[in-house]
Amino acid sequence: MFNNFSEMQKTYWLILILIACRSASQEPALTGTISSNGKIVDTVHSKILNEDRFIWVHLPEGAQNAGVRKFPVIFLLDAEANFNETKKRLDELSKEPSTKTATDVILIGIGNIWLRYRDYSPTHVDASPWVDAATAKASGGGEKFIAFLEKELLPFIEKKYPVLSNRTLIGHSMGGLQVINILLKHQQLFDDYIAIDPSMWWDENKLLNESATLLHDKTFENKRLFLAVANETEKRMSMEQVRKDTSAKTVLIRPSLSFAELVEKNKQNKLRFEWKFYKEEHHMTVNSPATYEGLKFLFH
Repeated sequence: MFNNFSEMQKTYWLILILIACRSASQEPALTGTISSNGKIVDTVHSKILNEDRFIWVHLPEGAQNAGVRKFPVIFLLDAEANFNETKKRLDELSKEPSTKTATDVILIGIGNIWLRYRDYSPTHVDASPWVDAATAKASGGGEKFIAFLEKELLPFIEKKYPVLSNRTLIGHSMGGLQVINILLKHQQLFDDYIAIDPSMWWDENKLLNESATLLHDKTFENKRLFLAVANETEKRMSMEQVRKDTSAKTVLIRPSLSFAELVEKNKQNKLRFEWKFYKEEHHMTVNSPATYEGLKFLFH
């Protein structure tokens, strides 16, 4: 389907841009206003990032009555692409007896379409076969983005919205890489994590290599992680075929499988872990089913 990763990357960007443009045309532009479907559009000014960052907020019933009740909160990266789908999946789960409290959460979508390679990359990289020059130049802002989350966004949300201390973080692709990075290095920020086809190949598998020590030495008691791994885009290979393959077509998949193996080998760290290899899904289609199953894992 794709001749190389750059072509796949460009297609992914195009899809995200189209989603962002469509969403922008449907959403109010004013801070704190409410859209027709009850979504709040809010803005946080970040001194750390030196920019305004928008967020989308969905409040469950009863959350408008200040002081009456507080709710768990789900933070979602790349709101433009993922917010509506995640809300839809929460609604679906709420109809199942075992997960009927799925809508009793506050959903916070963090907008990012244009800056994701800056904000989600833990390290700076030079151009490589998988990263073009423009992407490489902007990369490496992951820790600064985490500082924004910890010191600005989380306090803003806690002050303005009726949230409990229980927090979930969801991210796909580069967002998934940032989810894993936060779990391993800033685990105090969130309780539950959903990493969907994370870009564990970044910077020659640097975070994957670091995770061997971090998963062994650290404790993740009361933390939960759901990991989704997509297949490559053309031939639907089995998981074992992917593991054994050494060609370029699986080079972006194998690091995530290796990470899953490392987590399973380090059960002493007490991380509650579930993962799935989606044989019939590729990077561009895995987000929806993985979001559903990841949330179901958390709500059981």
